[in-house]
Amino acid sequence: MKSLLGIDLPFYSYGILMGIAFIIAVFLFKYNSRNSSLPCPPLIDILLIISIFGVLGARINYILLFPQYYKTLRDCLAIHEGGLVYYGGMILAIIALFIYCKIKKYSFLMVADYFVPSLAIGHALGRIGCLINDCCYGTTTNLIKIYHLKTDSIGVFRHPTQLYEIIYLIILAVIFTYILKTGWQEKDSKRGLVASLYIICYSILRFLNEFLRADSRGGFFTYLNLSPAQLTSIVLFICSILFIIIKTKSIKRG
Repeated sequence: MKSLLGIDLPFYSYGILMGIAFIIAVFLFKYNSRNSSLPCPPLIDILLIISIFGVLGARINYILLFPQYYKTLRDCLAIHEGGLVYYGGMILAIIALFIYCKIKKYSFLMVADYFVPSLAIGHALGRIGCLINDCCYGTTTNLIKIYHLKTDSIGVFRHPTQLYEIIYLIILAVIFTYILKTGWQEKDSKRGLVASLYIICYSILRFLNEFLRADSRGGFFTYLNLSPAQLTSIVLFICSILFIIIKTKSIKRG
């Protein structure tokens, strides 16, 4: 919590960045879908669905991982104090978007494809908030001496795991924006492949990056010492691979 422009009012860098991320993500979706052959949902609908269900899912996921910190309803609702998990927000937002598209008769797979760069750049901005607030930090290292916690001793440096994700996500946003610009996903048989490829790429990054994380990773671990996020990455990776295999077979048959 800091003072803004000398005025003694509290503001939270993470919350502000998430707000900016939502706005940029929505307009990036508009840019990528501008030449779509199918009708797209109104921007206001996209903004409401992603913001409400994204934050709700992220909060629920965090509470499930760290139930010991949430004894009252006030604790659960105090989102401004932190406590969001990306995977939870992404999954619930996808479910809500799927239901919305089915009701309104939009192509969910097409919408998912066009939203990939928005998801990546929005996530990158969120990770900037993590970097500023020293959450999601990495283990100590002597290889990269650019980041340390305020509580660390002098000369102690850590892997900037937040920065790793920021760079990777920006690269993914650029790559998938270029792919969408080619119109490759406009064919019905190829819809959903862009979204699946993104999930595969991010799952790999997240799985590997988790090994470098030093913050608390949740309330349970497997016997292989994998975090809940790594388990989720494995499930999403497998599901995306299976989807691509099914789609590829349908393309060949067509």
